[in-house]
Amino acid sequence: MATKGGDESSGFGVVTLASLFPVVTVFALGAVLQQGIPSPMTQEEFYKSENRQKVLSLFDSKDEFIGYTFKHLGPSQQVTLFDGNVEEMLTLLKRISTDKEKRKEVFGSDLKAVHQWALTKGTKEQQAAVFGTGKTMENPGGHPEEGAAVDFLDVGLRNSTLALQAIIPLVIFLLIVLVFFLREKLQRADEIFLGIFFALLGMTLFNVGIELGLAKLGTQVGQRLPSSFKEVELPEQKQLIRNFDIEMVQKAIDEKGKEHRFFFFRTGNRIDAFPYNEKVYDPKSKSYVHIPRKGPMFGDSYLGVILIVFFAFVMGYGATLAEPALNALGISVEEITVGTFKKTLLMHSVAVGVGTGIALGVLKIVYGISLFWLLAPPYVLLLFLTWSSTEEFVSIGWDSAGVTTGPVTVPLVLAMGLGIGNQIGVVEGFGILAMASVCPILSVLFIGLRVKKQQEVGLKEPGPRLQDKEVGK
Repeated sequence: MATKGGDESSGFGVVTLASLFPVVTVFALGAVLQQGIPSPMTQEEFYKSENRQKVLSLFDSKDEFIGYTFKHLGPSQQVTLFDGNVEEMLTLLKRISTDKEKRKEVFGSDLKAVHQWALTKGTKEQQAAVFGTGKTMENPGGHPEEGAAVDFLDVGLRNSTLALQAIIPLVIFLLIVLVFFLREKLQRADEIFLGIFFALLGMTLFNVGIELGLAKLGTQVGQRLPSSFKEVELPEQKQLIRNFDIEMVQKAIDEKGKEHRFFFFRTGNRIDAFPYNEKVYDPKSKSYVHIPRKGPMFGDSYLGVILIVFFAFVMGYGATLAEPALNALGISVEEITVGTFKKTLLMHSVAVGVGTGIALGVLKIVYGISLFWLLAPPYVLLLFLTWSSTEEFVSIGWDSAGVTTGPVTVPLVLAMGLGIGNQIGVVEGFGILAMASVCPILSVLFIGLRVKKQQEVGLKEPGPRLQDKEVGK
């Protein structure tokens, strides 16, 4: 692209502006919707009857809200939704299994999806309601998630539709501009349309990989990480105990005088002591849902928090190096700076920044730190660095934040953050990407100041100029 000043680096900075205005529009949308939707709240508050009307405003209908609860939450929240009336819940499930219209309103899918939900996530009573009285289906392997069969046709069709919606309108717009406004012919049309086909195919396969691979992996890791410093529940390993007798519950006391209730459970030839939670006991059916717990791995020490922060840094560092956009940016920067700013130096400095940002974001979730106090100081420092740096490195530094929030990093970070937040019990697990965007700008601008200083020293020294040297060695 031709520029007025003839400076090749003037092409940078566009990504920064493209990232700024979405933030402004989302803030504006939040201000408009603030009065009409409920504030962030815990799951317990979310399902309280007094908040029901506000919560329903988030869904198109009450049936959609019920379907969301069945598909994404556990038995205790499902019973709470029906105000503790288990029979009403089971009656609805029986109707869903026979009434096609009701099934579509609640689950938005076919009978096979309902059966899969009952098999992988439902209790024995819920399975009996779906499959028929007295009929239950055992899940092979003992773990609900392991028995879930993926409908690859549905996943493929959904992601191919998303790829078409993303690419085809853009292609049509570019063709209209080229043919009707620029009055140009499409050169090598066969190659272009073949490339578009490969783009559609590649985006479809990539989205399928993200949905079935990275997103699930990030969620699972995020849900398990808090066990390094606190006790977490493992809902996918829940066990239904029938004919549970409340008289079998025992009591124990700790050194602080606090009372704890537990019961003994026999598995094979082994007898274990399980903590008792009255919230998951149904006195009508005399059934108890035992949800295993895990952790803390390191007791009350800070080693668990240090471990989770270290993991977050390594994950952010590795995921950033895998971003295709960062590799392209590194090549462009090395060409424009005539080798004074090496591609590898840029990529690793950005990766260190992203890793640091994700680690800080995890600390924000663990300790409930306000995002404002984590974002304000770095941006104040960025204003000073922007003022003291050259235009070339300012544009490169700010653009490096945009290329890091790519298709590899975002699914992993979001899934991990939400998984950690869900286990810790915080209201929301967002904010990690915000830190992952600001820290690489800092790292690149600091490296830019170093490169600038080396350039100045190289110009003063006799002999080979700086471009014949390797920066960072």
